[in-house]
Amino acid sequence: MMMEPVNTYALTGATVIDGHGGDPLNNATVLVDNGVIKAVGSRKSIIVEDNIMKIDVGGHFILPGLIDAHVHIVGVGSPELLDNIVESNYLQAMRTVTEAGKLLEYGFTTIRSAGSRYDIFLKQAIEEGTVIGPRILACGLALCRSRGHGDSIRRDIYEFPEDFVKNNLPKALLVDGVDEVRKAVRQTIGRNVDHIKFWATGGGAWEKERTTDMHFTRAEMDVIMEEAQMVGLPVVCHAESVESVKLAVDLGVRSIEHADDDNGYELDEEICRKMAEKNIFITPTLAIFYFELEEGEDILPSWIRSLKRAKKNGVKLLLGTDTWADCATPYGKFNITEIKLLVDVLDMTPLEAITSATKYGAEACGIDDKIGTVEKGKLADLLIVKKDPVADIGILLDKENVRHVIKDGRFVVNHP
Repeated sequence: MMMEPVNTYALTGATVIDGHGGDPLNNATVLVDNGVIKAVGSRKSIIVEDNIMKIDVGGHFILPGLIDAHVHIVGVGSPELLDNIVESNYLQAMRTVTEAGKLLEYGFTTIRSAGSRYDIFLKQAIEEGTVIGPRILACGLALCRSRGHGDSIRRDIYEFPEDFVKNNLPKALLVDGVDEVRKAVRQTIGRNVDHIKFWATGGGAWEKERTTDMHFTRAEMDVIMEEAQMVGLPVVCHAESVESVKLAVDLGVRSIEHADDDNGYELDEEICRKMAEKNIFITPTLAIFYFELEEGEDILPSWIRSLKRAKKNGVKLLLGTDTWADCATPYGKFNITEIKLLVDVLDMTPLEAITSATKYGAEACGIDDKIGTVEKGKLADLLIVKKDPVADIGILLDKENVRHVIKDGRFVVNHP
């Protein structure tokens, strides 16, 4: 439930964890005016005029709103792609409204789409106030080769008209060859997207769609980058082999999604340093890998070593989850598990994990001048929780610990 809009107010008494990674500020005041943070400081240092509403949040903790840098908000009702393509697009679009609300409940005020038939339109509905949801960085349908990861229906088993499949895939746009790729990127840009996403490799759906298989030629990838760079759009690259990561780094993508390798190859010091020098981010999406493990399986130690090596060399790791179906990966509840995995699996401190989920996410989205930290001049995207996430990052996984979620200065989630 939303509180009645208040344009100017002061949050007083809480501990502020600003997203920069430094020591929290105890007994602080955050002054908000017309959706923008006007001042942050100790309670004694900031004078709040008598006519400004004071909201006492003593004993609570204020963080920047969380950012999930890899979400498919697609409204599918089943974990099976075959079911998804025969469902009504209208029904799926309606479900995305609920998915957006669930993300807010856990403190996600911004998401970066990794491919969706509906993200552009949901973004517009949220911006106009018709729908209450997180800020969306949209990419529309992600670029995928025919029979690639976004189109993994076995044609030796099922027969569908090709146009039917193309018009109903929930997150993929099928393109083959340099000319098709160029036209598709230009058409996607024309839909006013925030970035371009493509699958450089497979995703492991079946034996001819392995994660280590390259799915676009160098010439096709060059075209994607060329067209995106001409209009200043960043490119997000699904890459599940060391070979594809090295190519993506050479191309200059904004971020690499997953960065694992089923053959056990690791990111070496050289490629990690190149990523850091080019400010290329990695979105590990640990949550989806742990979710997909079969009984008795383990995460590849080589992948974890790669991610730790990247972090040690200055590569910024993002919070991203690959959430894609509410029935399998419940929106909000599943997304927040990633922040604890960053701590438990990659040995981040809670403060480092919070920075990945806020400041670094904003940088990767290209909007760090607007959000990502709690500081003067930024939009008031704030998460207020009842317990200390620095002492125990796991408190964020319990929705009962969320007191308020504020987006653009508006209270969009409120719990007792």
